[in-house]
Amino acid sequence: MNKLDLVPLIPMDQVSTLVEQRRAFHFKSCDLSIYETRKEVTDFPLSFDGFTITSMLKGTKQVRFSDLIDREYLPGNTIITPSYAKLNIDFPEASFEKPTQCTALTIDNDFIKKQVHEFNDLLDKDRFIDSWRIVDHPILMYNNEELVNIHKKIFRLSHSNDPFKEIHINLLLKELVLCVLKMQNIIMLNNDAAHNTNSAPFAAIMNYIRLNIHSEIQIDDLLKISSMSKSSFYRAFVNELGISPYQMIINERLKIGKKLLINEKLSVKETAYAVGFSSANYFIRLFKKYEGITPKQFVHKQFKL
Repeated sequence: MNKLDLVPLIPMDQVSTLVEQRRAFHFKSCDLSIYETRKEVTDFPLSFDGFTITSMLKGTKQVRFSDLIDREYLPGNTIITPSYAKLNIDFPEASFEKPTQCTALTIDNDFIKKQVHEFNDLLDKDRFIDSWRIVDHPILMYNNEELVNIHKKIFRLSHSNDPFKEIHINLLLKELVLCVLKMQNIIMLNNDAAHNTNSAPFAAIMNYIRLNIHSEIQIDDLLKISSMSKSSFYRAFVNELGISPYQMIINERLKIGKKLLINEKLSVKETAYAVGFSSANYFIRLFKKYEGITPKQFVHKQFKL
């Protein structure tokens, strides 16, 4: 699991509030904030005045968007939220000794609009996404390695005396916006595919993967469905989604595997074969790589909640 590095906590003698005490670094195009909470709180309202990428560093939260569904918000998770979107947060385990800690990178809206416009101009005609945009509702995502690395660089620069700090920050923000858009696109396209069987290439591809998840999936079969050339197909995946077709298949196998482990109570070995892995050991290895824990630990954790 891709987690952001912890940052030093606010010294005890400088704690002035127990709920979401903020430290901030201000730049021309963004504000980087670090929040810490040291007491149990329920239904804490939160919103930001610009497009914001907020990531958990330490502790546990429950977050609700406008749909009022409780979502577990943990280290390894990031939420992207448009300006003034309302979040409601619970801090079920926060205490003075064990505070929660998260970062919030709020980016100037004009900067965001400019970058999205530039990215749209660069896309060619062979694509899964008609045009890129910032969604109008919050999304909770798993971090990927690229997001974590960019975040580390921004945080390091925020503490530096580099005279070119603002220039470096702007370049990193462009990378970060592109990275987040690709992560967002995967979620949006998956949601579209869930409600729209075969009306678009990506929906048809995702449905084929899900229907054949138990067996070997050939890229040539996906090419036929997409009606794209091999080069266009791979380019669309990497440029718009930030991952390869093979990685998409692995992601789907693991996602369905988690449901089988919990909802169907299959054994690890049964689950591995049910989602198309050639061996239980390979399934366990990939599961731990992407989830940070083994399948058995995942099941134990879910039934403890």
